Amino acid sequence: MRRDGVDALAQVLGKARTGAALDNPVLTTEGRVTLIDGLLAAAVLLGLVLNALAGLWWADPAAGYVLVSYALREVKEIFFGDH
Repeated sequence: MRRDGVDALAQVLGKARTGAALDNPVLTTEGRVTLIDGLLAAAVLLGLVLNALAGLWWADPAAGYVLVSYALREVKEIFFGDH
């Protein structure tokens, strides 16, 4: 599992660096999206682990709120952002 996280981080950094070097906004954005995907997955996993191991029942719903808040921010950017 740890190896996958290291590979994903390397992919994020590689995409962002390559996108900046090529002045390619699509590749730069893809690197940012990959990073956000990893952070959201980590939030869900942390919520489940805290709930299962420590009995913190509120940790899993809190992770859900992290996902919802990010989704709402993205929807706002899509519909009301400068394009």
